[in-house]
Amino acid sequence: MAKLLAYYNLCPINNIDDFLGLSRDVDPGCVINTLGRNIILVVKLSNQRQIRSWTVLDRLSSKVVYDFRSERYVGVFGGRYIRCWKRDQHDMNTVKKIKLYRTVHDLFCLESGQTLLLYTDGSCESLESALKTRNKSQQDEAGNVAVPFVDPKTHTIRDVKVLLLDNGTPLLTYFLRKEEDGSMELHYALLNPADLKVHKTIEKIAVQRIGDEIRLVSACVVDGSDGPSLLSIWSDSRIFNLQLSLGQSPKREEGVGNFIEMVHHLNVKQPLSMASIGKDYVAFYANNKNQDGATLVLFNVQFKVFQAKQYFKVYFVSSRIWVVESNILLAFGQMLAVVPFKISKEQLSDMIGSQRTFDLSHTIDDESINEECELLDVYAFDEMLSKLPKRRELEANGGDATVANGSGEAPPADKPAYKWVYSEAEFEDELRAAYRESLPVDVIESSLLPKDTVQIKLFNNADVSLGPLILSEKFEIMLEELERCGYSEVEICDRVVPWLMQANLPEDLAKCLKRYSVVSERTLIKALKYALALPATNEDEEEEENEEQEMEAGTTPKASKVKPPKKDEPELPDQHIMVEAQANHPCRRDLLNIVLSCSFNRKPLIAYARKELDFRTVRELLQHLEHLLTDPMAMLSETLHNADTFDSDEQTVQWMMVLLDSHYQQFILSTEEPIREQLQRLLTIVERHVGLLGELQKLSPSLRRMLEQKAQKSGRDANQWYCVETITLY
Repeated sequence: MAKLLAYYNLCPINNIDDFLGLSRDVDPGCVINTLGRNIILVVKLSNQRQIRSWTVLDRLSSKVVYDFRSERYVGVFGGRYIRCWKRDQHDMNTVKKIKLYRTVHDLFCLESGQTLLLYTDGSCESLESALKTRNKSQQDEAGNVAVPFVDPKTHTIRDVKVLLLDNGTPLLTYFLRKEEDGSMELHYALLNPADLKVHKTIEKIAVQRIGDEIRLVSACVVDGSDGPSLLSIWSDSRIFNLQLSLGQSPKREEGVGNFIEMVHHLNVKQPLSMASIGKDYVAFYANNKNQDGATLVLFNVQFKVFQAKQYFKVYFVSSRIWVVESNILLAFGQMLAVVPFKISKEQLSDMIGSQRTFDLSHTIDDESINEECELLDVYAFDEMLSKLPKRRELEANGGDATVANGSGEAPPADKPAYKWVYSEAEFEDELRAAYRESLPVDVIESSLLPKDTVQIKLFNNADVSLGPLILSEKFEIMLEELERCGYSEVEICDRVVPWLMQANLPEDLAKCLKRYSVVSERTLIKALKYALALPATNEDEEEEENEEQEMEAGTTPKASKVKPPKKDEPELPDQHIMVEAQANHPCRRDLLNIVLSCSFNRKPLIAYARKELDFRTVRELLQHLEHLLTDPMAMLSETLHNADTFDSDEQTVQWMMVLLDSHYQQFILSTEEPIREQLQRLLTIVERHVGLLGELQKLSPSLRRMLEQKAQKSGRDANQWYCVETITLY
């Protein structure tokens, strides 16, 4: 989950055109601020204090960077001269200037510590390579002059970015703007890690769409989880994403990529600034929709979700963005603002679309969707392909060489045989077989569809044992609409769970809690109270009465009798979620166990439990938790989101600690004997587990000694557990 913290002003800017830029410093938390053509500042971001500063007589032509290889600051003067000085250098004017044979466009500090020089002709190299080859001729060994990638007279280089791929290879990207018509083109190339020169050639992508009224608002290159990609925003409020094909030229028909999201809250009629701030995240600075100020917003490219927002009272057309460590530095007007941000990887499941537990291998072909996000082909379902060979299909038809397609002709040899479904039971069998595959599907039949056609819906968070977690029709439409609008899982549960409880739909409530992985503690307590208020069945009432009698007698409740599984029971359980927790053991209160299985944050849950749960309800819940610990067959069921790390006993103990901490004073001040007996039983369970851990701790030295014991040299003294020694005293 991304979050923007409160912003603050770092320093004033006299002229944004003379402001050359920012780069990271050798000291953590500091930034090199090339404030003007003659002023260089090193500022600490946390307290806005100035660490070092220099004033030069010559005019700088690009921002100053720190070269970690030579441990020196590097600056370019007049585009052709370089100066390198140490951090303790007081007077920069005495430092010798080194002349280059090409004009430098800008300097960049890579994550590896190298310094990259980008020339105005589009070529680049490292600082070490530039200093070594500064006296060499521009001609190669054959006497040919290298052809420039960019003509500085007609084109302008913008938004340069250097990414470091997972394999350690640098990737150079920049946009080229043609001054004549304003068209944009993306240039990107892999660099040699040694000298940072272009490895093979520079790839080019024309950033344009078909349409006279459609124009490019802004674009940038994003370092995504699947590799670098081009993200662009257009005047029709559409966001497109194009995956860069490294090592090979992209397809011409791909254009600007796939449409992924619409921009509703930003004004795309005015200039918009954007920059990549990390893996899968982009920062937008734009005018508000109603033009009453500016907005800084973070967009997650992987999940297509707008997350954190920061509002400003005034919008400035001329704005620039830099990213240093975990800070966004925004230059607009005559001020340089610092906006700290945080990205927590542990809360990514809070975003819609993060439930990617299955690898969906069967997807719609990219060529079937154009750039306007319209499906060009229509897919219908009227029959099912059989996994049986063609011979078995022919045998099922009585040995006839025709298939049951009404044509009376044999199918071609290169086409597979088809299997027709004639009954509802047969269709259910085929559907249950599909549930066992890696692709979970839900087949929906509607009168609005054409004849012999059904709708197939894919689920990324389906339960293999229960089928897709589909709610009732009205609530399923609500969930799909909330997901489409980009609501998080917490917001969806906060809205839908109260409706489900008010409508008295415990089955749909259980599906909702298993479908989403992040539920707020406030909603969790409400669902817990609703589950405890549900009437128990006759068998549950009898078991509770027996347990109460056994508890009053001072004995531990016994485990329920185990019932043998039924022979006519289907291979997969029904989609009805309120089923037995174990295949051969009836578990009480299935909804209550589902609520207890949800993950939570302990501190806010204690506050809500103290406020919402009375002491009688806490005692009843502790009795159920005690049953979960003592009965070996009763346990909480994990969900698809925590199946790898879920432990029923650990979750039960966590709930006990929450209840004891939330109602600590009531337990201390109570003088009732049943409460004391209940706490004593919990203490007995804890002591039993601690005793088992103590026995395992005693066993550890013996096992370690057995593993470290070496083989004897002779067979006479094969046992080294003890030694007998004879001592003569007299």
